[in-house]
Amino acid sequence: MNVKRSTSLLTLVMLLIIPLMSVQLSAQETRTLVVSTFGFNQDLIDKNVTEPFEEMYDVDVIYESGNNAERLTRLEAMGENTEVDVVHFAGAYAMRAKQLDLLQEIDVEALENYDELYEFAQDPLGDNMGIGYAINSHALAYRPDMIEEPITSWADLLREDVAGFVSIPEMSTTFGPANIIMMAAAMGGDPTDPEDWELGWEVMPELAGQLVTTYTRSADLVALYQQEEVWVSPYSSFARGNLMETGVELEFVIPEEGAVGDPIVVSIVKGTENEDLALAYIDFLISAEVQEAEALDLVDSPTNMTVEVPEDIAPLLTYGEDLIDSLIFMDQAALNELLDEWLERWNEIMLQ
Repeated sequence: MNVKRSTSLLTLVMLLIIPLMSVQLSAQETRTLVVSTFGFNQDLIDKNVTEPFEEMYDVDVIYESGNNAERLTRLEAMGENTEVDVVHFAGAYAMRAKQLDLLQEIDVEALENYDELYEFAQDPLGDNMGIGYAINSHALAYRPDMIEEPITSWADLLREDVAGFVSIPEMSTTFGPANIIMMAAAMGGDPTDPEDWELGWEVMPELAGQLVTTYTRSADLVALYQQEEVWVSPYSSFARGNLMETGVELEFVIPEEGAVGDPIVVSIVKGTENEDLALAYIDFLISAEVQEAEALDLVDSPTNMTVEVPEDIAPLLTYGEDLIDSLIFMDQAALNELLDEWLERWNEIMLQ
């Protein structure tokens, strides 16, 4: 699918708004900002974020890449002797970083673009320890050429006509716990109430019997659909563009119980000596100009409410007030307390 790419106009726009930026940096020699992030779409991130930010502030941005777990482990090992200034995490790992006392409070008064964020993005961790600069959603996809009756509910993963052609993400992934929570919702529970989550576990043995396999990466899911091994699955919105490029007919569904939302969080690492630069980076990242550029390139779904994207691109993103308002946000603090136990229970079921 061809999507119109944002151009060097972004750089020009950013240069024009320099006098408006609220975060002021002292004049000195070129400085370095170390950013720990995922490493996906780095060419597009360089175009939309890195290069214009470096030019605006006369700094060098150095990236430390890896998955959430790897980077959290490295950050914890560094402790007070951190070499990282800013860190990007999915919501659950951002919460763990806060609980491990690895983050420091963000001075939101210094962020010019803060008030343009959706409320859920302003303080997703509590205590201003992070900003939600992007949003992913977790819903269902299926092959209408293989499934006659439309998929409309999370409970449909248990239907007889899809048995052996279902895949779900592993428990260790960002949206792994969402399997339990949304199956609990399908069984009549409240997905926002941890006391109801046990309802999801009650049907997990049945769901395990429906699976052809589980997956850990969106690339794995893409291949499974192409090979006709999977007909229906939960999927994360950031993978929708890749799924649409498979050449396989797919329907994307917000189930009747709802979709799970997960903010992607940017935080300042405790102990950084570049707090002013870190604040400038975060303010830049949540600006309407950068958020629009990232959305047009299908890198991230925006959390800045003022961003507008074309009608042909909007369905590929977690975008729009109605969809945002309908999302179910997992209680990450409660999940973190349960995750070790849930991993054990998951493995016992999947290894049977």
